[in-house]
Amino acid sequence: MKTKITKYIIVGLGVVFGVASWLSVERAINVENSSTWLVPAIWFSLFYIVLALGAIVVKDKVILIPFLAVGFFSSLIFTFSFWHIALLVFSFLFVFLAVERIAKDTKLNIKLDITKSVRTGKTMLILALSIAITSQYYFELKNTNKINIIPKFETSDAVSQILPMMYPDLKEDEKSDLTVDEFILEMSKKGADGMLGNILESQGLNEKNIGVSEDQMKKIIESDQDMILTEGRENFSQIAGIHLTGQEKIADVFSQMINNKINEFFSRNFKEDNLPFLPFIASVILFLTVASIGSFLGSIAGYLTAFIFWLLRKIKLIQISKVMVEVEIVE
Repeated sequence: MKTKITKYIIVGLGVVFGVASWLSVERAINVENSSTWLVPAIWFSLFYIVLALGAIVVKDKVILIPFLAVGFFSSLIFTFSFWHIALLVFSFLFVFLAVERIAKDTKLNIKLDITKSVRTGKTMLILALSIAITSQYYFELKNTNKINIIPKFETSDAVSQILPMMYPDLKEDEKSDLTVDEFILEMSKKGADGMLGNILESQGLNEKNIGVSEDQMKKIIESDQDMILTEGRENFSQIAGIHLTGQEKIADVFSQMINNKINEFFSRNFKEDNLPFLPFIASVILFLTVASIGSFLGSIAGYLTAFIFWLLRKIKLIQISKVMVEVEIVE
């Protein structure tokens, strides 16, 4: 009875993780500042594990395949297109073949080796998910006429290298952890010399006439620190297109600004010039990225599947039997 309940839980989780996976893709495409990689990677890794675990534990494919199909085709909730349906059907054929391969390998082994069995279906599962993810991305772009480049261009490291060139006073260990507030204050201090000169020049005075030194001007600026920070945050928020609290890393903010400008550029050209190849190019980039990352995560998911199987066996939610078999050998 426990084993039967476990099997139904596994196929049920296939539906839940499937829907959650496609929802995470939809949010990555349409929701500003949502997690582009982490959340979808977690959900699809869980979906992958359930697919592999179901292939091993659920022997009755009449039960397994329909539930997996519901989880897989739930992508249609978020984008509906004839060609998207066709690509999902094509992808699901790879899922079916992967499930068959994994199940067959478990039967051929004298002793169960879950990691090895899951590995036999890894390539097909990764290919199926990569095609399906790319298909949803492409057709959502076509339907919304909005380009949201995935993957994002990671420029925070480059910004961290450039900042010390702009501000040599920055310490080596501060360049990567510099916050927005710290950057604003650094800019205000750097501008103290120019600010003092401009004020005096506008009044036809100089430092000797006014009796205000550079250090005194810096102290005046420091006394108005709250006002400077507030105005600085507002300016950065307008440029970046996101609300800033001041505690964000300046390198990450610049990286976000660059990605926003790239998306704005492609979206404007896509709408004004009606260039149909832009979503296609973005989709090809996404497919190659997902396939490469999936290959790495698939190996980890294989070990996690083996661990979960071992755990279920230990708490006796899965039963293992030993039977006599006839094996052909070459003498």
